[in-house]
Amino acid sequence: MRRLMTVAILAALVGTSAACGDSSDDKTASAPTTAATTATASPSPTVDLKANTKQVCTKFESIVTADAFKPIGVQLGLMIQARQSGNKAAETAAAAKAKELADGIAKQITDLKAEAADPKVQAALDKGAAAIQMFGSPDYLAKLNSTADINKLATDLEAAGKDIDTLCA
Repeated sequence: MRRLMTVAILAALVGTSAACGDSSDDKTASAPTTAATTATASPSPTVDLKANTKQVCTKFESIVTADAFKPIGVQLGLMIQARQSGNKAAETAAAAKAKELADGIAKQITDLKAEAADPKVQAALDKGAAAIQMFGSPDYLAKLNSTADINKLATDLEAAGKDIDTLCA
């Protein structure tokens, strides 16, 4: 998934269409569990963590798509182009749009956290959402001055996605 984000952004920046693999592995839930009728103090009552994690990962994969990230990559490319040509207004507009798009995806991932029963999955979703918000931040965007600087973005995305990738594997 982290590679999907990276590829989508890089593809948009170089103007190619991202043809990332389909992530539908015909994932099916494990055998259903019996629902408990009594409340317990346990953070995860009688939830089948494996099935829940698969369900959350499938939803995560539907959020983190090439189509979702390509517009961010386009805006980053426009921002870099405007920065290189000295067009401050276009640079600011593209940076603001990139931030808006990144924040929207991060919010969807943060909202998905409520569906995750496993605290490790919740933490991984938080980390992924924070990373996506990070590359929309002014401090981070200020570091992107050429398409060569996108390698830093790719490295940061891969690091941020490592936990959720491991849990969803």
